[in-house]
Amino acid sequence: MPVYFRSVDLSKIIGRQIASYRKQKKISQEKLADLSDLHPDYIGKIERGERNPSIISILNILDVLQVPYGEFFSQIEK
Repeated sequence: MPVYFRSVDLSKIIGRQIASYRKQKKISQEKLADLSDLHPDYIGKIERGERNPSIISILNILDVLQVPYGEFFSQIEK
């Protein structure tokens, strides 16, 4: 059965998950931004659920954090 999210809810879920992985890896928002070619303010807004990142931005962040895509998206679905 498909799971439907409101955009705001999904942005917050994605942001919390990215923040969790970033903290596990002990990487600052500034370092993550630098390594993923994004602005540090943008990373902060993603983590707070204030921005709706593109799939490309999400994948770039996951690559930097060395998080398998399937693992990340399975956590989002839960």
